Amino acid sequence: MPNPENPSTSIETITENLYLITLPMPFRLWPVNIVALVHGSSVTLFDTGLNLGDTFPRLEKALKEIGRSVNDIEDIFITHYHADHCGLAGKIKEISGAVIHMSEIGKQVQDDNHDQRNVADTVKKFYTQQGIAEETVDSYLIFLRYFRRATVPFQADEFLDFGREYPVGPTTVEVVPSPGHARDHVCYFFRNEGILLSGDHLLPESTFNLRPDLFCPEFRPVHAMLDSLACMEDLPVVRVLPAHGAPFSNLKPVIEEMRRTHEERRNSIFMSLSGGTKTALQISEEVFGRELPGFDTFLALNETYAHVVELRHEGVVKESKANGHVLFGIK
Repeated sequence: MPNPENPSTSIETITENLYLITLPMPFRLWPVNIVALVHGSSVTLFDTGLNLGDTFPRLEKALKEIGRSVNDIEDIFITHYHADHCGLAGKIKEISGAVIHMSEIGKQVQDDNHDQRNVADTVKKFYTQQGIAEETVDSYLIFLRYFRRATVPFQADEFLDFGREYPVGPTTVEVVPSPGHARDHVCYFFRNEGILLSGDHLLPESTFNLRPDLFCPEFRPVHAMLDSLACMEDLPVVRVLPAHGAPFSNLKPVIEEMRRTHEERRNSIFMSLSGGTKTALQISEEVFGRELPGFDTFLALNETYAHVVELRHEGVVKESKANGHVLFGIK
């Protein structure tokens, strides 16, 4: 995704006590939104941003502008274990003693990614089998090693209780499980205010941002995403605060557009396979194009693979292996 030309930090007042803080991201990635709820002299933070560059000083400055500091952060609620969402949690906890809340599945994902060598071997094996050249995967691994530094190590203090209403200052927030983008993803819903913190589950572009979980092959991102959307669409949401992009209020139309996108992707992938047996990369290049920048190649392949997995589960696509590659074809 292209990075907007102005990567500066911004603060948007959502309610009297709720603030959307936008922090920059490196490379071509969209800035990330985190949410600060001020109550009394304390702050509850939802996601944290990356531990890279000047993100932490920018967070400090943003908190100062709303009359608080990092020392005032009492609780941190994490949507999922990706660096742009929890990278600073460990550092903040060291400073303020904040209680970190994360799903138990998030802890499993965290443990899966602990051994850097095992992660590298698993990533390399998967992407080369899908058709990406070994040297391209090696470049991607350099990128991943760089991003490992973007998360200060931490341990969760409390595992989230799905469906529970957590008291936060003058209001409460509900934990809404929403696997799809990630196996451990959760959203946070302020029912009294009608505000949904959607993380990467719902974005204003109505896109699917899916990837396989290489340590949990039975996870079906498309199936999980569609189920999560069905469970979420009837929530009395007035405004959605996504992790990337601008807030929006049209929850149901966004969900419907995501469903249409799913059907379009499914049909495009099926059409590609009608031309014969192919690797996930070959399918991806036909659906998304062949001239993508390096990182976008992996994003496109991830989404392609997620949809192919669903087609395979439906019994309309078969999988085989040849010459070190995984091949897919119509049954």
